[in-house]
Amino acid sequence: MTFEVKYSKDESFLKHEKFIRESWERYSLEFHMLNTSQEQFKLLKEAKQCFAEEKNIDSEAKSALMKWFNRNINHAEEYVIANGSASAPQSSQSNETLNTGESKGQITGKPEPEKIDWEAGITELAFMFEILFKNAEIGCSMKQYKRRWNLIAKHFTINGKEITSKGIRGAFHELKKNKTTDGKPLKHELYQSLLELTTEIKYTKP
Repeated sequence: MTFEVKYSKDESFLKHEKFIRESWERYSLEFHMLNTSQEQFKLLKEAKQCFAEEKNIDSEAKSALMKWFNRNINHAEEYVIANGSASAPQSSQSNETLNTGESKGQITGKPEPEKIDWEAGITELAFMFEILFKNAEIGCSMKQYKRRWNLIAKHFTINGKEITSKGIRGAFHELKKNKTTDGKPLKHELYQSLLELTTEIKYTKP
């Protein structure tokens, strides 16, 4: 079961409604493609943190946006509890804490499946999947493109450490802004060669 964000009609929301709706548009599609309210809850928290760290936002509008996020995060937490999830996220960390500040089983209370451990950097991981999704010949479904950061975080660790969709998204955006590397990691040729390799495999006759 999934959760729907709510738009209130209080004074602060009405005054900054356009800004709040446009801000949420960045995450809306990914949010609605998530399969569980637990995943949606995590995305709401990540989105709030991203905006909280942005400096070039009018303080009054930012305050209204944070208030909107807080309200929906609270509603989402109540929704998770009401729909029989094992446990809603706790304000304090549990005994087993990840480097991201979140604990395993914090949302579902269930053991997480083993993830693929990536031994290169987070920017290389993001760059590789950008290549995999962008090239139709490889076969990744573009229906999942908007959810790629969440999917990567769900199935990968980096050198044994947990990662978040926010971290991957941020690393990729920083990479694209880096003019000295032309928006590519240092060993980008290695990952781009995947395109040639997959083409060779696809068209090689048995």
